[in-house]
Amino acid sequence: MKKTVNVNIGGIAFILDEDAYLSLKRYLAEIEIRLDGTDDKETMQDIETRIADIFNETLTSRNQVVDLSLVHRAIAIIGNAQEFGEPRRSLTPEEPTNTPSYRKLYRSRNDQIVGGVCGGIAAYFEIDPTLIRILMALFIIFGIGLIVYIVLWIIIPKAPETRYPNTSNF
Repeated sequence: MKKTVNVNIGGIAFILDEDAYLSLKRYLAEIEIRLDGTDDKETMQDIETRIADIFNETLTSRNQVVDLSLVHRAIAIIGNAQEFGEPRRSLTPEEPTNTPSYRKLYRSRNDQIVGGVCGGIAAYFEIDPTLIRILMALFIIFGIGLIVYIVLWIIIPKAPETRYPNTSNF
């Protein structure tokens, strides 16, 4: 399960998965720092409009969410940010950088049956927690799974409160 983000690109609303959103945001920020300062807003609007056209051409009624492959396709059509010239300024702190984001393993607060270990592992690897629970049950039945679960329960920290916002409004 992936998070999705609602965005307005070129005046059209789209739903992007989180990876696609971050990649597109980084791409647009890299283009923006390469513009020379004249007609920057108009140029960025033209680029966004072209991206929106590419997304609309590809999306079908069955495929409603823009994924990372579609963002990469749009970037390939428009061109890499480096093709817009040399950077004229550096990224500001609120703009995304090319540094990879590192995920941390936490015990889940929302998806837990006993201690949240299986839910946390599933969230880390972005797979169904039921699969992890089945594997853990098999380890418990046929081996030392209970000891492994208890050790993981002790060494994996509980997820911070802010990591899982209140989703009751959705």
